[in-house]
Amino acid sequence: MTLRDELLGASTALPGYSLVLPSGWHEFAADATAEQHLMRLATGRLREQHRPDLDAQLRALTGRAFAGLRASGTVAVYVQTEEWADGLVLPLSITASVRTAPGGGSLDDLVTELIRTKGATALHGDRRFVRWESDSRVAVGTATVGQHTVAYLTPFPEPGRRRALQFTAVATHPADDAGESWRPLVERMTELSDAVVSTFEWHGR
Repeated sequence: MTLRDELLGASTALPGYSLVLPSGWHEFAADATAEQHLMRLATGRLREQHRPDLDAQLRALTGRAFAGLRASGTVAVYVQTEEWADGLVLPLSITASVRTAPGGGSLDDLVTELIRTKGATALHGDRRFVRWESDSRVAVGTATVGQHTVAYLTPFPEPGRRRALQFTAVATHPADDAGESWRPLVERMTELSDAVVSTFEWHGR
């Protein structure tokens, strides 16, 4: 049984799909088990970096993040849990959630609004997806960090175009760097999220 089957109790509400992940990345449900597992990994890294003082703060932030994921209909979380050869762990996450057209109608109006208000376009010519980007600042304890978000929306393979799967990639960066020395890394993370989402396939299509 796949993760999506487990999440939805073998329901056909969410068709099966595949996604190719980079090395060191894994898929998790947006549930308490995944939350605790990822928190244990983060706690271990904080110990290695001699920053156990941040553990309680990180636990609170992680708890709020997972509560928000569950409230927003998130069905899967994709994150890097193993370091690359150079020791790098990217400050990037990708989530998958189900979106339904307002009022039970078609998603066409939503897509039109995303194009008009968010500048949404096809994913580098891949018309299965509409893609848009945004920037924001969020409070992390007593600090503020920047977030660059890239969202991708693709309709379910069913008549009516009433439901869609949305992937949301969030890259975190310093908010107080006037020179934006972080931008090249964020651009590379955006390229990575585009590459991951471009591997998406509905099962049986």
